[in-house]
Amino acid sequence: MARKLGEAPANVSAWKTQGRIPAQKQPHVLAVAVNLGLPVTAENVVFPLGRPDADVAATNAPVVCDHPTKAQWKDAA
Repeated sequence: MARKLGEAPANVSAWKTQGRIPAQKQPHVLAVAVNLGLPVTAENVVFPLGRPDADVAATNAPVVCDHPTKAQWKDAA
């Protein structure tokens, strides 16, 4: 799979270990899997370890972004 994706095997292995495929790679992973005839869906790519528990997803936990926008950088300065 790594070869077909044009990725280092260590990268693909890390995605599997972490249970996370980087968002920018997900469309390509899905397209390659489909072209290879693998029974993969978009949900499999977005949630490789299965959907989060509904109770956890329903919580009002704050969402934190660790990549501030340019406007946020200006406001912080």
